[in-house]
Amino acid sequence: MSRRLLIVLGALGVGALFAAGLFVDGRPGGVLLIVTDAVLITLTRTAWGQVRTQGRPLRVLIIAAIAVLAVVKLVRG
Repeated sequence: MSRRLLIVLGALGVGALFAAGLFVDGRPGGVLLIVTDAVLITLTRTAWGQVRTQGRPLRVLIIAAIAVLAVVKLVRG
């Protein structure tokens, strides 16, 4: 498989996981968002050296926003 195809498939997978987390109500949706956050954190840590310094705060902000959404879904149950 080509590298570009793997990147596209990975992005689609994370996007689908995120969408599922948004649309599933209650705790299961919150768990899906936590898994999405874990995947994004892993990918960000792996690529941190290659990410431009201007893009780093936005990545951290997105991960934090997804974590807040996950907590809200878990608390509301």
